[in-house]
Amino acid sequence: MEFSTVPEESRFSLSPLLDPNLLAARNRYKVPKPEPSSEASAFQKKLQKNPYAQALATPVRQCAITGARLPNFFILDFGLIPHPRTGKPWQIPKLVVDENAVDRSVISTAGSAEENATSTSPAVEPMDPPKRTTRTSAGSNIVARQSAMKLISTLKRRSYMQLLPQRWKLDARFKADQIVWRRDMDVFVLELLRRKAAKLLKYLSLQPAAYIAPSSDYGSIQNRHQPGAVLWLGQPRCDDATMSSREDPPPYAMVEYRSSGYIPIYNLPALLGPEHLDELRKTRNVFNGPLAVIKQKRNTTDCQMQLWKLMGYMAKGN
Repeated sequence: MEFSTVPEESRFSLSPLLDPNLLAARNRYKVPKPEPSSEASAFQKKLQKNPYAQALATPVRQCAITGARLPNFFILDFGLIPHPRTGKPWQIPKLVVDENAVDRSVISTAGSAEENATSTSPAVEPMDPPKRTTRTSAGSNIVARQSAMKLISTLKRRSYMQLLPQRWKLDARFKADQIVWRRDMDVFVLELLRRKAAKLLKYLSLQPAAYIAPSSDYGSIQNRHQPGAVLWLGQPRCDDATMSSREDPPPYAMVEYRSSGYIPIYNLPALLGPEHLDELRKTRNVFNGPLAVIKQKRNTTDCQMQLWKLMGYMAKGN
């Protein structure tokens, strides 16, 4: 028996489903991503210690007033919570997490909530340490500026209603026309931000690692290793050739460090107010000098971010 062979030009080409070269090229980018290394790179470690990089890396949110899309660090998240006695919804910042604090300092009011969207309120009362998280409705984003809080407090009812998220107006749990906004919301949020900043400063000052170190003047900062921020404490004890430590530094003031960069200066008397600053001075002697320096460490990032946010909240102008 004779067997015939198929001519080369008459043979079928290999199916793409079976071609090993084509399959390898197709699956080239479907290989599972390798697990991240447990050891952070030098660049990652540098980013972790940079408060500005951490702030800019937060998710982007849109302000209900300006329409600006900003990193969440520059935004305040507000939610609704029912009044414990009247049951009416109050719009409060989610900075408040203690249920007892909410009952006393957020929704306590001597005025009438029915008059318009805002309501007069007493001064902010002391808050106890957080015990459990207070549940609020889905949030409304407002730029973290004191001027924005004041603007909302001056709005008429109709204008205020236009700022509310549509989901709040459709929420069966609340009546949108009864939502209450504190008239002193700008002062109330300021007090919350001050307490948080003071708490972080107190925590760092009590650590054995000496994250906050005293400094006699601005010139001595050049001898510091890894300074992250300068705290101006308002104690007139020394002078400097370039900037006197007796002078009240303006917002966003900076001092040059070894001709290679600049370090922010935070005016603690202006940022924290006399009450919180006096409490810090009673806690540690490091706050009793003219200046103090916060080291640029990972554990100090939150504190530096909070001081920056507080300064931005209190900033004047556009």
